[in-house]
Amino acid sequence: MAKSRVARLGAALLLAVSLVACSPGGGASSAPAATTGVDTNAPLYASLPQKIKDAKEIQLGGDIAYAPMEYYDTDGKTVLGFDKELTDLLSKKVGVPIVWNNATFDGLITQLDSGRFDLVMSGMTDTPERQKQVDFVDYYKAGFVMLVQAGNPQGIKTFDDLCGKTITVQRGTTQADWAANKVKTCDAQGKQTQLLQFDHEPESMLQVQQGRAAAGLQDYPVAVYNTRESKGKFEVVGEQNLANPLGIAVSKKNTQLRDTVQKAVQATIDDGRYKQLIDKYQTPQGAIEKATINGGK
Repeated sequence: MAKSRVARLGAALLLAVSLVACSPGGGASSAPAATTGVDTNAPLYASLPQKIKDAKEIQLGGDIAYAPMEYYDTDGKTVLGFDKELTDLLSKKVGVPIVWNNATFDGLITQLDSGRFDLVMSGMTDTPERQKQVDFVDYYKAGFVMLVQAGNPQGIKTFDDLCGKTITVQRGTTQADWAANKVKTCDAQGKQTQLLQFDHEPESMLQVQQGRAAAGLQDYPVAVYNTRESKGKFEVVGEQNLANPLGIAVSKKNTQLRDTVQKAVQATIDDGRYKQLIDKYQTPQGAIEKATINGGK
Protein backbone atom coordinates (compact mmCIF):
# COMPACT_ATOMS: atom_id res chain seq x y z
CA MET A 1 0.00 0.00 0.00
CA ALA A 2 1.09 3.52 -0.61
CA LYS A 3 3.75 4.71 1.85
CA SER A 4 1.66 2.77 4.02
CA ARG A 5 -0.18 3.33 7.23
CA VAL A 6 2.69 1.26 8.44
CA ALA A 7 4.99 4.06 7.30
CA ARG A 8 3.02 7.31 7.22
CA LEU A 9 -0.40 8.77 6.58
CA GLY A 10 -1.44 7.40 3.21
CA ALA A 11 -4.10 6.24 0.78
CA ALA A 12 -6.35 3.21 1.10
CA LEU A 13 -5.16 -0.17 -0.15
CA LEU A 14 -6.26 -1.50 -3.51
CA LEU A 15 -6.58 -5.24 -3.05
CA ALA A 16 -5.07 -7.45 -5.65
CA VAL A 17 -7.08 -10.56 -6.03
CA SER A 18 -10.39 -10.08 -4.28
CA LEU A 19 -11.77 -6.57 -4.01
CA VAL A 20 -13.74 -5.88 -0.88
CA ALA A 21 -16.50 -3.32 -0.88
CA CYS A 22 -15.27 -0.03 0.53
CA SER A 23 -17.13 2.82 2.11
CA PRO A 24 -18.98 5.12 -0.26
CA GLY A 25 -16.94 8.16 0.59
CA GLY A 26 -14.27 9.75 2.71
CA GLY A 27 -16.52 11.47 5.23
CA ALA A 28 -17.11 10.14 8.71
CA SER A 29 -19.85 7.54 9.03
CA SER A 30 -20.75 5.19 11.84
CA ALA A 31 -21.00 1.42 11.80
CA PRO A 32 -23.36 -0.39 14.19
CA ALA A 33 -21.78 -1.18 17.52
CA ALA A 34 -20.93 -4.83 18.06
CA THR A 35 -22.17 -4.65 21.62
CA THR A 36 -25.27 -2.90 22.89
CA GLY A 37 -25.80 -1.58 26.37
CA VAL A 38 -23.46 -0.98 29.26
CA ASP A 39 -21.99 -3.60 31.57
CA THR A 40 -21.05 -1.89 34.81
CA ASN A 41 -19.71 -5.21 36.08
CA ALA A 42 -17.09 -5.44 33.33
CA PRO A 43 -13.60 -5.75 34.83
CA LEU A 44 -12.39 -2.33 33.63
CA TYR A 45 -15.61 -0.32 33.65
CA ALA A 46 -14.68 1.51 36.85
CA SER A 47 -11.44 2.67 35.22
CA LEU A 48 -13.19 4.52 32.40
CA PRO A 49 -13.31 8.33 32.40
CA GLN A 50 -16.65 9.72 33.56
CA LYS A 51 -17.17 11.29 30.14
CA ILE A 52 -17.17 7.83 28.55
CA LYS A 53 -19.50 6.44 31.23
CA ASP A 54 -21.91 9.31 30.59
CA ALA A 55 -21.76 8.79 26.82
CA LYS A 56 -22.24 5.01 27.30
CA GLU A 57 -19.95 4.29 24.34
CA ILE A 58 -16.50 4.92 22.91
CA GLN A 59 -16.29 6.61 19.51
CA LEU A 60 -13.47 5.16 17.41
CA GLY A 61 -12.22 6.51 14.09
CA GLY A 62 -10.64 4.46 11.32
CA ASP A 63 -10.12 4.46 7.57
CA ILE A 64 -12.16 1.34 6.92
CA ALA A 65 -10.41 0.26 3.73
CA TYR A 66 -7.37 -1.73 4.81
CA ALA A 67 -8.08 -5.46 4.68
CA PRO A 68 -7.54 -7.55 6.66
CA MET A 69 -7.23 -5.05 9.52
CA GLU A 70 -10.49 -3.16 8.90
CA TYR A 71 -12.74 -3.16 5.87
CA TYR A 72 -16.38 -3.24 4.87
CA ASP A 73 -18.34 -6.39 4.09
CA THR A 74 -20.09 -6.55 0.73
CA ASP A 75 -23.07 -4.65 2.16
CA GLY A 76 -20.86 -1.57 2.48
CA LYS A 77 -21.96 -1.14 6.11
CA THR A 78 -20.71 -4.02 8.26
CA VAL A 79 -17.14 -3.55 9.49
CA LEU A 80 -14.92 -6.62 9.40
CA GLY A 81 -11.27 -7.31 10.15
CA PHE A 82 -8.68 -7.96 12.84
CA ASP A 83 -8.92 -4.49 14.38
CA LYS A 84 -12.72 -4.64 14.48
CA GLU A 85 -12.74 -8.03 16.17
CA LEU A 86 -10.13 -6.89 18.68
CA THR A 87 -12.26 -3.88 19.62
CA ASP A 88 -15.20 -6.24 20.15
CA LEU A 89 -13.05 -8.07 22.71
CA LEU A 90 -11.91 -4.82 24.31
CA SER A 91 -15.52 -3.67 24.59
CA LYS A 92 -16.26 -6.64 26.82
CA LYS A 93 -13.37 -5.68 29.09
CA VAL A 94 -14.38 -2.03 29.49
CA GLY A 95 -18.14 -2.56 29.53
CA VAL A 96 -19.25 -0.06 26.86
CA PRO A 97 -19.69 -0.43 23.10
CA ILE A 98 -16.86 0.72 20.84
CA VAL A 99 -18.49 2.38 17.83
CA TRP A 100 -16.57 2.48 14.55
CA ASN A 101 -16.64 5.63 12.40
CA ASN A 102 -15.17 5.85 8.91
CA ALA A 103 -12.89 8.78 8.02
CA THR A 104 -9.96 9.49 5.70
CA PHE A 105 -6.68 8.26 7.15
CA ASP A 106 -4.85 11.57 7.01
CA GLY A 107 -7.57 13.28 9.04
CA LEU A 108 -7.83 10.76 11.87
CA ILE A 109 -5.38 12.37 14.30
CA THR A 110 -6.91 15.80 13.73
CA GLN A 111 -10.36 14.46 14.58
CA LEU A 112 -8.96 12.70 17.63
CA ASP A 113 -7.44 15.96 18.87
CA SER A 114 -10.71 17.81 18.26
CA GLY A 115 -12.66 15.34 20.37
CA ARG A 116 -14.64 13.91 17.45
CA PHE A 117 -13.15 10.51 18.27
CA ASP A 118 -12.09 9.00 21.59
CA LEU A 119 -9.75 6.51 19.91
CA VAL A 120 -8.20 5.93 16.50
CA MET A 121 -7.42 2.42 15.23
CA SER A 122 -6.51 2.06 11.59
CA GLY A 123 -3.37 0.00 11.07
CA MET A 124 -1.47 3.07 12.26
CA THR A 125 2.21 2.69 13.08
CA ASP A 126 3.40 3.95 16.45
CA THR A 127 6.28 6.26 15.49
CA PRO A 128 8.26 8.86 17.49
CA GLU A 129 6.95 11.54 15.13
CA ARG A 130 3.32 10.65 15.80
CA GLN A 131 4.01 10.32 19.54
CA LYS A 132 4.53 14.08 19.59
CA GLN A 133 0.81 14.43 18.77
CA VAL A 134 -0.87 11.42 20.40
CA ASP A 135 -0.22 8.48 22.69
CA PHE A 136 -0.36 4.89 21.44
CA VAL A 137 -1.38 1.61 23.01
CA ASP A 138 0.51 -0.95 20.94
CA TYR A 139 -1.36 -4.09 19.90
CA TYR A 140 0.31 -5.57 16.79
CA LYS A 141 3.64 -5.70 14.95
CA ALA A 142 3.84 -5.13 11.20
CA GLY A 143 6.55 -4.73 8.61
CA PHE A 144 6.73 -6.05 5.06
CA VAL A 145 7.35 -9.50 3.61
CA MET A 146 7.88 -11.17 0.25
CA LEU A 147 4.97 -12.49 -1.81
CA VAL A 148 5.94 -15.19 -4.33
CA GLN A 149 4.23 -17.62 -6.68
CA ALA A 150 2.74 -20.64 -4.94
CA GLY A 151 5.41 -23.31 -4.61
CA ASN A 152 8.13 -20.65 -4.52
CA PRO A 153 9.64 -21.73 -7.87
CA GLN A 154 12.72 -19.51 -7.48
CA GLY A 155 13.48 -20.78 -3.98
CA ILE A 156 13.46 -17.41 -2.21
CA LYS A 157 13.88 -17.72 1.54
CA THR A 158 15.46 -14.46 2.70
CA PHE A 159 15.66 -10.91 1.39
CA ASP A 160 19.26 -11.58 0.31
CA ASP A 161 17.90 -14.10 -2.17
CA LEU A 162 16.38 -11.22 -4.13
CA CYS A 163 19.79 -10.26 -5.51
CA GLY A 164 20.03 -11.12 -9.19
CA LYS A 165 16.26 -11.35 -9.57
CA THR A 166 13.33 -9.06 -10.41
CA ILE A 167 11.44 -7.40 -7.55
CA THR A 168 8.09 -5.66 -7.86
CA VAL A 169 6.51 -3.06 -5.56
CA GLN A 170 3.83 -0.41 -5.43
CA ARG A 171 5.34 2.96 -6.29
CA GLY A 172 5.82 5.43 -3.44
CA THR A 173 5.82 2.88 -0.64
CA THR A 174 8.33 2.18 2.10
CA GLN A 175 8.94 -1.13 0.34
CA ALA A 176 9.81 0.73 -2.86
CA ASP A 177 12.39 2.86 -1.04
CA TRP A 178 13.91 -0.22 0.57
CA ALA A 179 13.94 -2.17 -2.70
CA ALA A 180 15.69 0.67 -4.57
CA ASN A 181 18.50 0.59 -2.02
CA LYS A 182 18.58 -3.21 -2.18
CA VAL A 183 19.02 -3.08 -5.97
CA LYS A 184 22.02 -0.76 -5.55
CA THR A 185 23.57 -3.13 -3.01
CA CYS A 186 23.01 -6.18 -5.20
CA ASP A 187 24.34 -4.47 -8.31
CA ALA A 188 27.49 -3.44 -6.40
CA GLN A 189 28.00 -7.12 -5.63
CA GLY A 190 27.80 -7.93 -9.33
CA LYS A 191 24.30 -9.39 -9.08
CA GLN A 192 22.20 -7.38 -11.49
CA THR A 193 18.75 -6.88 -9.97
CA GLN A 194 15.68 -5.31 -11.55
CA LEU A 195 12.97 -3.30 -9.80
CA LEU A 196 9.47 -2.96 -11.29
CA GLN A 197 7.22 -0.27 -9.80
CA PHE A 198 3.51 0.26 -10.38
CA ASP A 199 0.92 2.75 -9.21
CA HIS A 200 -1.38 0.09 -7.80
CA GLU A 201 -0.85 -3.10 -5.84
CA PRO A 202 -2.84 -5.36 -8.22
CA GLU A 203 -0.51 -4.45 -11.08
CA SER A 204 2.48 -5.39 -8.97
CA MET A 205 0.96 -8.70 -7.91
CA LEU A 206 0.21 -9.58 -11.51
CA GLN A 207 3.96 -9.51 -12.25
CA VAL A 208 4.50 -12.18 -9.61
CA GLN A 209 1.52 -14.25 -10.72
CA GLN A 210 2.73 -14.27 -14.33
CA GLY A 211 6.35 -14.97 -13.44
CA ARG A 212 7.78 -11.65 -14.59
CA ALA A 213 8.94 -10.90 -11.05
CA ALA A 214 10.39 -13.29 -8.52
CA ALA A 215 8.77 -11.55 -5.56
CA GLY A 216 6.60 -8.65 -4.57
CA LEU A 217 7.00 -6.73 -1.31
CA GLN A 218 3.86 -6.02 0.74
CA ASP A 219 2.79 -5.15 4.27
CA TYR A 220 2.73 -8.38 6.26
CA PRO A 221 -0.98 -8.63 7.14
CA VAL A 222 -1.95 -7.53 3.62
CA ALA A 223 0.32 -10.15 2.04
CA VAL A 224 -1.18 -12.89 4.22
CA TYR A 225 -4.70 -11.74 3.32
CA ASN A 226 -3.94 -11.52 -0.40
CA THR A 227 -2.37 -14.98 -0.31
CA ARG A 228 -5.44 -16.46 1.35
CA GLU A 229 -7.83 -14.71 -1.04
CA SER A 230 -5.82 -15.76 -4.10
CA LYS A 231 -6.93 -19.37 -3.65
CA GLY A 232 -3.52 -20.90 -4.22
CA LYS A 233 -1.79 -18.41 -6.53
CA PHE A 234 0.66 -16.97 -3.97
CA GLU A 235 2.51 -17.67 -0.75
CA VAL A 236 4.36 -15.55 1.80
CA VAL A 237 8.02 -16.28 2.50
CA GLY A 238 10.59 -14.92 4.94
CA GLU A 239 10.39 -12.95 8.15
CA GLN A 240 9.06 -9.40 8.40
CA ASN A 241 11.42 -6.58 7.50
CA LEU A 242 11.33 -3.20 9.28
CA ALA A 243 8.61 -4.44 11.65
CA ASN A 244 7.16 -1.76 13.93
CA PRO A 245 4.26 -1.69 16.39
CA LEU A 246 0.78 -0.66 15.34
CA GLY A 247 -1.05 1.34 17.98
CA ILE A 248 -4.45 2.50 19.12
CA ALA A 249 -4.12 6.28 19.23
CA VAL A 250 -5.44 8.25 22.22
CA SER A 251 -5.34 11.98 22.89
CA LYS A 252 -2.51 13.05 25.18
CA LYS A 253 -5.19 14.85 27.19
CA ASN A 254 -6.93 11.53 27.90
CA THR A 255 -4.41 9.48 29.88
CA GLN A 256 -7.14 7.78 31.91
CA LEU A 257 -8.72 6.30 28.79
CA ARG A 258 -5.26 5.44 27.40
CA ASP A 259 -4.37 3.48 30.54
CA THR A 260 -7.71 1.69 30.56
CA VAL A 261 -7.31 0.65 26.93
CA GLN A 262 -3.78 -0.57 27.68
CA LYS A 263 -5.12 -2.74 30.49
CA ALA A 264 -7.88 -4.05 28.24
CA VAL A 265 -5.45 -5.04 25.48
CA GLN A 266 -3.15 -6.71 27.99
CA ALA A 267 -6.06 -8.57 29.58
CA THR A 268 -7.09 -9.84 26.15
CA ILE A 269 -3.55 -11.08 25.58
CA ASP A 270 -3.43 -12.71 29.01
CA ASP A 271 -6.75 -14.55 28.67
CA GLY A 272 -5.78 -16.08 25.31
CA ARG A 273 -8.42 -14.35 23.19
CA TYR A 274 -5.76 -12.27 21.44
CA LYS A 275 -3.88 -15.38 20.30
CA GLN A 276 -7.12 -16.88 19.04
CA LEU A 277 -7.59 -13.79 16.90
CA ILE A 278 -4.00 -13.92 15.64
CA ASP A 279 -4.50 -17.58 14.74
CA LYS A 280 -7.79 -16.85 12.97
CA TYR A 281 -6.08 -14.28 10.73
CA GLN A 282 -3.01 -16.51 10.28
CA THR A 283 -0.56 -13.74 11.18
CA PRO A 284 1.72 -15.17 13.90
CA GLN A 285 4.48 -12.67 13.10
CA GLY A 286 2.12 -9.85 14.07
CA ALA A 287 1.61 -11.04 17.66
CA ILE A 288 2.89 -9.09 20.65
CA GLU A 289 3.22 -10.21 24.29
CA LYS A 290 2.98 -6.84 26.03
CA ALA A 291 0.61 -3.97 25.33
CA THR A 292 3.14 -1.17 25.68
CA ILE A 293 2.45 2.56 25.55
CA ASN A 294 4.43 4.50 22.93
CA GLY A 295 6.71 1.56 22.20
CA GLY A 296 7.57 2.69 18.67
CA LYS A 297 11.21 3.64 18.19
